[in-house]
Amino acid sequence: MRAAAAILAFAFLVAGCGSRRVARPAPATTTPASGLRVGIVGSLHVHVPGAVIERGSIDQLADDALVIVPATSPAAARLGTIARAHPSSHFALIGGSARSLRLPNVVGLVIREDQAALLAGVVAGLSAAEEGVAQPRVAWIGPQDQPLIAAYARGVHIVNSTALVLHAPAPNERTQCKEAALGAIIRGAVAVVAHQSPCAGAVVAGAHQQNMVAMRLSDFELPEIIATATVQDAVAGVYHGHEDLVFDAKAGAVGITRLDPRISATVAVRARVAAQQLASGQRPSG
Repeated sequence: MRAAAAILAFAFLVAGCGSRRVARPAPATTTPASGLRVGIVGSLHVHVPGAVIERGSIDQLADDALVIVPATSPAAARLGTIARAHPSSHFALIGGSARSLRLPNVVGLVIREDQAALLAGVVAGLSAAEEGVAQPRVAWIGPQDQPLIAAYARGVHIVNSTALVLHAPAPNERTQCKEAALGAIIRGAVAVVAHQSPCAGAVVAGAHQQNMVAMRLSDFELPEIIATATVQDAVAGVYHGHEDLVFDAKAGAVGITRLDPRISATVAVRARVAAQQLASGQRPSG
């Protein structure tokens, strides 16, 4: 028994002497990405070479070189306070005016909403024309922004001169906007459009319950285009502040983001033609 134990001990000793140590892999390290730090509040998709995109709250991103804040975000209400506390950072309010803030490190990136309303009117008018009736009806739901309603009506009448544009006033509140949309549909509207959220979401939901075409004004706005242009400027060392920059269809900020699936393929094709015409400075007839 003792002899066997001695033999085993000798075997282990020999194995230990002849074995090689296996090097353990070094812990993985992550090299921080290099580039201009750009913070985005919300879900805007931006990719620009030379920029490192970071996402979070406005407080988390406030020290980035450039911070993009959608005007529809709750963070927009605090933009002035945050920008004053971080004078070395630059802020861009996308989809709204920042002129009232009068800050050198804040710029407003304004989309021509009247052009978006015009294009929405063209799509509504084209959809209404497919009904085959003498005087089809479409509607504007929610807050009554007269310049936008006028642009919407112009768009409708460009493609459908006999269409009747209904107005269904309601505050920017979900329940009342949905009721206004349903009321317009009862009055014969076959396509409805709304401007702001949360009103717009409620209008779309109410119209879809009745299998009617519904659109948001944001369906015709492309904020990613102007956000990308602003980030490209920042990467090149160019910042804007103390002003508003206005972007229109020619700049690529107005077009078609999405179309209601209830819109026919024929109307969808004509709608995209109308968007291209508007971008080239032509009358958007589709």
